[in-house]
Amino acid sequence: MDKNEKRILDSWQMNASLWTQAIRQQQIYSRAIATDAAILKAVSQLNPRTFLDIGCGEGWLSRQLFSLGIDGWGVDFCAALIDAARDSGDSRFVVCSYSDLASQRFSTISYFSCFICNFSIIGECALDEIAKAGHSLLESKGKIIIQTLHPIIACGDSAYSNGWRETSWQTVSDKPFTLLLGISERSNHGSTSSML
Repeated sequence: MDKNEKRILDSWQMNASLWTQAIRQQQIYSRAIATDAAILKAVSQLNPRTFLDIGCGEGWLSRQLFSLGIDGWGVDFCAALIDAARDSGDSRFVVCSYSDLASQRFSTISYFSCFICNFSIIGECALDEIAKAGHSLLESKGKIIIQTLHPIIACGDSAYSNGWRETSWQTVSDKPFTLLLGISERSNHGSTSSML
């Protein structure tokens, strides 16, 4: 994990409670009008038997998929977010870093139909760790679904180029979040990583 990914993880630890509130009260406009429905549609179109929600946060997506009768698990490195997810009464949430995914066990599920990364790729190291876990945890024709920002959106008014951008949690909620959050782009490889 590089220093920028570490800063992002530290931000998540510090802002877990406010993030949970923002998600549960639908305070993030883009999620309320588009991206939440988009990820649900993408997963539903695959008709998976099982899923692993990687970077599940407070668990909203996993709960939605459970309600559709799809078996799965949610994982996140942040214990406070996993506690919030478990508060719903479901125990299928576990604290796990991306680097530990490959060795993590998930009760009766040995192999998943799909991995879901909904705005949870925090950098190049994380992407590598998720791909590595796919070798041991995905079914032979398993899929990885990633929803993230396009580099043009992530750059804002800045020039389109590779590298980290400083952003703030301030547009996420009406309450003050702490620290800054980085955005990593790898446009020359055709992938983008971000956390908002």
